[in-house]
Amino acid sequence: MRKAAAAKSFTDGRNGAVVRVNNLVHNHSMSNKEHTIQDLHDILKSYYKVARKRVVDTLCMQAAAYHLISGPNTPLRLFTPTFVSQLSNQQLEEIAGEDASVKRRRAQLVKEVDDLEKGRKILS
Repeated sequence: MRKAAAAKSFTDGRNGAVVRVNNLVHNHSMSNKEHTIQDLHDILKSYYKVARKRVVDTLCMQAAAYHLISGPNTPLRLFTPTFVSQLSNQQLEEIAGEDASVKRRRAQLVKEVDDLEKGRKILS
């Protein structure tokens, strides 16, 4: 196919060898064997792209897990049961507490549930 395109090419002076799109359109019949080979090539190329992305994702997840959670020098080694039991409630709240906006929303929802329960009792 490349040879056929090269035979129909010309030089335009600015871009080098150029082939008109109309000259590329032609009936190229492939044998069943060539068609099967082309299909298999396309399938394997697609599989390779997916597999490569999956391998990269898996390696990133494993590296993050090793360095942050399960490795020998992980930051989580600081949080031993003894260390955590010595922290005050305020320190624990600062480390693992909810955001202030979440706390406000939770309190608002609890109040709303209480008000609805009171209303249900009044109506029944």
